[in-house]
Amino acid sequence: MKPSPYSPEGTVSAIFLIALTLLIFLQIASRLGLFPGLVWTEELVRWLWVWMALMGVSEAERTNQHIRMEMIPELWSRAVRKIVYRLIDAATGVLALYMAFLGTKGVIRTWHDESVTLFLSDAVLYAALPLGAVLWAWRLFLRVTGKQQTNMAGAP
Repeated sequence: MKPSPYSPEGTVSAIFLIALTLLIFLQIASRLGLFPGLVWTEELVRWLWVWMALMGVSEAERTNQHIRMEMIPELWSRAVRKIVYRLIDAATGVLALYMAFLGTKGVIRTWHDESVTLFLSDAVLYAALPLGAVLWAWRLFLRVTGKQQTNMAGAP
């Protein structure tokens, strides 16, 4: 089964990248004096960057684009590599779920804090961590259970 070229998290991440590009263009244009500076764009760019990165982690996991050291595993048999990679993926999934737990605590802690320029709760920013970590763990779970194939040459 060949992985789909698009996923919900990859699409969201791409939309955030487009929005980031447009907002940064607005910031540059305002600094050139074409129109008054938009203060809120600075904060929104940071928020979109965080959301884009944490959605992108899941997409990178889905397409198996994370960096792996292949020198030693290339010396192992395919069966040993498969076991080691599945153990690594399972351990990483547990870590991602723990990060989701910590991120949820951060969302709860910042629920009543308001951002400086966006007039939104800071919890909106911090919600990127639990959501991104759960999606990341889900992609790892699919790989460990064999429901998602990888496209990496040396990996199972």
